[in-house]
Amino acid sequence: MRKFILYTFMLVAVCLCGCEKAPINSDVEGFWKVRKITVLSTGDVAEHNDIYYGITRMVTELSGGSAGSFISRTEYRDNETKLVLRDFKVRGGTGDTGENVKVELLQPYGINSQEETVFEIVMCNGKKMTLQSDYSKIELEKF
Repeated sequence: MRKFILYTFMLVAVCLCGCEKAPINSDVEGFWKVRKITVLSTGDVAEHNDIYYGITRMVTELSGGSAGSFISRTEYRDNETKLVLRDFKVRGGTGDTGENVKVELLQPYGINSQEETVFEIVMCNGKKMTLQSDYSKIELEKF
């Protein structure tokens, strides 16, 4: 009887653990529509309706607009107050083509570095989010 209880307990524990990876920050992660990008050095403001960020715990996809679709590695820093996007690649099929993205193609997305962009999460309530890097301030809305 003890073995039966032990095995039942172990089975329940394994089922509850599962294999699915939960979001690191569920307010930040998800699909976002870019509403406004302000380039900090010039003060230029561009309003958008066709640029999207798909942020997950490991990968972020940038899509829409005329520049193309790109993916990057995603990480958090400083107790999840900073969102880091790095190593941008051209999107191809279900992954990437292995080709690095030129900075000129990333600028319409508010990004000015192929290697790494660190965004401070200025505000995020799960419905609206403001990100700011040394290059731009991006205002997004949950999609």
